[in-house]
Amino acid sequence: MPIYKYTALTHGIKKNGAIFADDYQQAYNSLISKKKYPIQISKVLFASRKVNLEDLLMFFMHVDFQLKCGVTIDKAIESFMDFYGNKVLTASLSNVLTDLKNGETISAAFERCGAIFDDVIVGLIKSAEETGQIAEAISNILAFLKLQSEWKTKVRQAAAYPIFITVVAIFVLILCVTLLGPQVVSLIQTLDDKDVPLLTKFAITALPKITEYFCYFAVAILVLCVGMSFTKDGKRFLSNAVLKIPKIGDLILEITLWQFCKILHIALSAKLNFVQGLKLAIESVKFKRDELEKIKDSIVDGLKISESFAQADIIPEKIIMAISVGEKGNNLVSCFEHISDSQYKNMLEDIKTFGRFLSAGLTLFTGAIFIFILCSLFYPIYSYVEVIGG
Repeated sequence: MPIYKYTALTHGIKKNGAIFADDYQQAYNSLISKKKYPIQISKVLFASRKVNLEDLLMFFMHVDFQLKCGVTIDKAIESFMDFYGNKVLTASLSNVLTDLKNGETISAAFERCGAIFDDVIVGLIKSAEETGQIAEAISNILAFLKLQSEWKTKVRQAAAYPIFITVVAIFVLILCVTLLGPQVVSLIQTLDDKDVPLLTKFAITALPKITEYFCYFAVAILVLCVGMSFTKDGKRFLSNAVLKIPKIGDLILEITLWQFCKILHIALSAKLNFVQGLKLAIESVKFKRDELEKIKDSIVDGLKISESFAQADIIPEKIIMAISVGEKGNNLVSCFEHISDSQYKNMLEDIKTFGRFLSAGLTLFTGAIFIFILCSLFYPIYSYVEVIGG
């Protein structure tokens, strides 16, 4: 559905916003029904349909602060819409406000915006509605999103520079082979009885073909992966394949385990029973869901929590021991808080290790590219100049 941005008068105050509507007239009527009197309405031609983590973080930071100041959640959402510029988020929140004014619960209103607020957020808010602890649930969601933003930023920082340098090196290689290579061969062939070096021949003739075939292969693999992602078995195969990549697979498992334990801790803090908390925690992760589902099924069948976790290969022995202690002491909330905090520290260390590994590997690869350029193209030119000088 298209997005229309507007400037309207509300109680004599000029406010900007955005709204979903099929056409101009529907947008106008919708604003009038909300007692907003349009001054200007225009269709947003190009708007990203994605609400990223930073947008969500800003939203929950604002709502959390407003709730702590005693403001109701509908007023908090309305004040956020007045200053934030993401049109998709603003239009979605406009629908949330309408649902709230029509008597819908917060979780039901958020659930209608499924593309923005996932099942985990909706589930946590729904459980908070039953206990009346909405403000605490918002604070917990905010804390989780902050941690997510932190580790994702660290991953980007660890990967950005070495990947950039490698891309530049590959670009320089292609440029040298394409532009400089033929001229090098031409210069060498002007000398009597002078053969073109094998490495130079490889750079000029074989390397472009290898690059072309590699591009075809990469495109074919990409198309195959996209096709497989539409089936359940295909997704499972791709997930297992990614987890087998050295270092990257280990890091993904570490992140998956932290996210699972953190959501479980938040759910238990919100007074959900253990099985309900497990369901939310499982929904929050993308990898190893089958193993985690087996844990839930075992607990439902009456097996002890620690014994159920011990059956999953993804769960380390130290976590199983901690769960066993928490289970005996009937204090699983504190147990999973300790586990998630410990996992987060380990995860940050693994991200640092990943950054060092990636930097070292791509630095060696980049160095190999420049050595190849020197040996295959520039050294023959140097030899040619020596011959001419002699």
